[in-house]
Amino acid sequence: MSSEIDVNRGRRISRRSLLGQAGVLLMTLVSGSSFALKSAAKKWDGTKELVVTFTIATITDRRVHRPYVAIWIEDEQGKMVRTLAAYLMQGQKGSRWYPDVKRWYRAAKELFEKSNIDLISTVSSATKAPGTYVLKWDGKNDKKAVVDQGKYYVCIEAARERGTYQLIRQLVAVGSNNFAQTLTGNVEITSAKVEYRKKA
Repeated sequence: MSSEIDVNRGRRISRRSLLGQAGVLLMTLVSGSSFALKSAAKKWDGTKELVVTFTIATITDRRVHRPYVAIWIEDEQGKMVRTLAAYLMQGQKGSRWYPDVKRWYRAAKELFEKSNIDLISTVSSATKAPGTYVLKWDGKNDKKAVVDQGKYYVCIEAARERGTYQLIRQLVAVGSNNFAQTLTGNVEITSAKVEYRKKA
C-alpha cells in the first residue's frame, strides 16, 4: 500500500505528515475549548458573602489551655485560598505550638515561601475564650484578588495543649444561590455553620 496520499492536483503528502497535522489541529481545538471554559468562569458576586459561625467548647478543667484555632478557605485541590482567622498564642513562647495546627500551618508556611505573605504576623491574633464567633469571607484570596464562583472547602482546625486535635472540612458550592449549612461539631469546636447570603 502506498505511504502517500494524493491531494489537491497531484501534490503528495505522507501519512505521517497528515496525521501530525491532524494532531496539531486537535490539540489547538482542545486548548481553545479549555481557554473558553476558563474565560467563561464567573467571578464572585460582590453583593454576597460567606459567613462562618463556630463555637469554641467550654472546658472547666483549670489545667486546660485555650485552643489554637484556624479558620480558612481551600479550593477543590486543597490549596489555601484565604485565611479568615488564626487564633494563636503570640510571641516566642506560643510559636513552638504553631505546627500543632498542622494543616493550616503547613499551608501558611508554603504561602510564605512562594509569595512572601506572612499570615502569622498579619492575620493571627490571640487565642479566644470559649464562646461563639462569626467570620465573613468577601470572596477575595490572601493576595486580595477576587476569586471565581465554584466549589470551596471551609476549614476549621483546632489544637489544644493537654487536649485534642480536630479538623472540620466541608465542601460548599458558591454561585448564585444562597444557602445555609450546619457542620458537624467535635469536642473542641462544638458547633459550626456556613451561610452564603447577601451582604448584611
